[in-house]
Amino acid sequence: MNIKLIIGLGNKNKKLFNTRHNVGIWFIKKFLKLNKIILNKIYIKKIKKKLIFLYTPNSYINNCGKLIFKIINKLNIKSKNILIVYDDINILPGNCKIQNNINKISTHNGIKNIIKYIKKNNFYKLRIGIGKPKNNNLNNFVISKPNKLEKNLIKKSIKKCIFYIKKLIKYNNLNKIQNSINKKII
Repeated sequence: MNIKLIIGLGNKNKKLFNTRHNVGIWFIKKFLKLNKIILNKIYIKKIKKKLIFLYTPNSYINNCGKLIFKIINKLNIKSKNILIVYDDINILPGNCKIQNNINKISTHNGIKNIIKYIKKNNFYKLRIGIGKPKNNNLNNFVISKPNKLEKNLIKKSIKKCIFYIKKLIKYNNLNKIQNSINKKII
């Protein structure tokens, strides 16, 4: 695994920034903040002499595939060298998982849209847990703000993931860090 591009999914609408659906953008912003980089469009970071690009598409999460397709072509990066960070309702807040089962089908509409444009499902996925709604209104749930406890748990999982993603980039070995990232907090 040789990550060259990390993409954080979310909605660019300012009203939706603090919602559950934006944890991918929260991840990128925190990564940049911890590393003293100023936010722009495409961010570049060196980690142990490796050049890493970070990107948040300027679109709604369910329509991000076209912009991602353009970016990977512009940067000449293969899909197998991409890590996509996004929210997951099937994981509790505070927990996250990195997938190396590349061709697994996703129910996340943002991921489906990316696959539609790049015609491949061989990128890596970092899924950050947001939990499930108590009722069946999934759309309202993902574009609503998490409560204080949930938000703190999500922020902790993001910090943990950033720590291990840096190790992954440095050592280029998913097996070394996968158990640490995937370890359940609650």
